[in-house]
Amino acid sequence: MNVDDFRKMYVIELQELRSVETQLVDALASMARLVEHPQLRHVLETHLDETKSQRDRLDRLLQGHGADKREYEDGSIRAIIREAERWANMVSDRDCRDAGIIASAQRIEHYEIAVYGTLATWARQLGLHDDERVLHDILEEEKQADEKLSRLAEGDVNREAAEHTQPSGSYVRGSAPPSTHYLNEANRVVRHQVEDNAILSLAVATAAGYLLAYLVHRTTRSRERDNIPDYARTRHYIPKREWPRR
Repeated sequence: MNVDDFRKMYVIELQELRSVETQLVDALASMARLVEHPQLRHVLETHLDETKSQRDRLDRLLQGHGADKREYEDGSIRAIIREAERWANMVSDRDCRDAGIIASAQRIEHYEIAVYGTLATWARQLGLHDDERVLHDILEEEKQADEKLSRLAEGDVNREAAEHTQPSGSYVRGSAPPSTHYLNEANRVVRHQVEDNAILSLAVATAAGYLLAYLVHRTTRSRERDNIPDYARTRHYIPKREWPRR
């Protein structure tokens, strides 16, 4: 089909953008089920809700243009999603897979940022100010999602993945011994459990603190009693009538 009208080209791109959000509803749900890191799962689930809202807003824009919302499918996002699925199935280590999922999710966000930015500009040039406002709002949501993913990657996720750089069973001088690997793995599990159950973890920590304080206090009092000399442990009081006369 030949397209020689700028507004028609805009509407076609809008239809493809709607296809992007539709495909991402399923893709983000799959990513969220695969991740290990609680905060990463939360970010993906939150953005999944945003994606559904973005799709609905695009539907209303297309309805205003009298365009079929399912007429076009975006092939670029389909290829990016397929690559993300390949990564997820290929990487067996959970922390490394989380790092790979962030990379895939950010690749998706960068693609969306580029398309939304272009269409917001086109809408302004076509005088479609309502469209421009909606597209700009969604563009800001995509940028915020990308920033959240960057903070997670630069914080815990990539660092945890870097702890698994040595091949299984190998130990070279200067690298972490196997015992350190198991300690890191235990710390990772505990840290994730704390993040998943923050209130319960706080209650357990408080109870443990009270118990520790009680044991320390009890031990201290026991030591104080042990240091008391024998003559001070039992006091023998002489009645006044038996006091020696002067």
